[in-house]
Amino acid sequence: MVLFPVLINIPPPMLVDDTADRSYWKDHGGNLQHFHSSQAWDSLRVRNDKVDWVDAVWFSQCIPRHSFHVWLVIRNKLKTQDRMSIGEAGSATNLALMCCPLCAYDRDSRDHLFFQCAYASEVWKTVRDWVDMGNVNNTWDSVMGWLVNSANTRHLGGVVCKILVGAATYYIWQERNNRLFSRLQRSPDILSQVILSSVRLKLMGFRIMKHPDHMKIMDRWQISKKNLTEDPG
Repeated sequence: MVLFPVLINIPPPMLVDDTADRSYWKDHGGNLQHFHSSQAWDSLRVRNDKVDWVDAVWFSQCIPRHSFHVWLVIRNKLKTQDRMSIGEAGSATNLALMCCPLCAYDRDSRDHLFFQCAYASEVWKTVRDWVDMGNVNNTWDSVMGWLVNSANTRHLGGVVCKILVGAATYYIWQERNNRLFSRLQRSPDILSQVILSSVRLKLMGFRIMKHPDHMKIMDRWQISKKNLTEDPG
């Protein structure tokens, strides 16, 4: 009571002998609900305004690890060289000598890696030709503008674009880390095929309604028509 004087003013619970005890939780709106961990989390979590890109990152058809990575990219939370302190780098000299592991030119950063680096730019130009993103150049601002404008799309073509952006950023970052920590290297052509294969594998699990636009997409990605289902309408 000394530590928490507010407890003095809380009335004791009324016990009913012939009724089983139950745990209740007061939700965010102040209403008593049956206790669930989800209710507790929803009441305790910090709330911010909904961002306009959320549905471009988190959507039902996404690849979760890719979406989590895109979220980190958008928030600029990756451990890129431009965000490393002198203490983390070891010394000011080591920091000054750092350069992009992909192109060996300039220090890597979010905007450099996605996709202004010569290596990443070549990969991006290859993979974007497989989707309707020909007007999205190799700058992160351009990619971000597309994500915001297309966040709520449910059209198959738009969904494939969102999956492709996630795969491209994920594997570019993976290649960067491979070269930095293990010296393994893949050419831009090989990495492009890894990205495209990842997207294609995801599409193979879709059940898609028969529609001329959908059939064109399936043909482009060389996916069997058995994945197409009849339109219930």
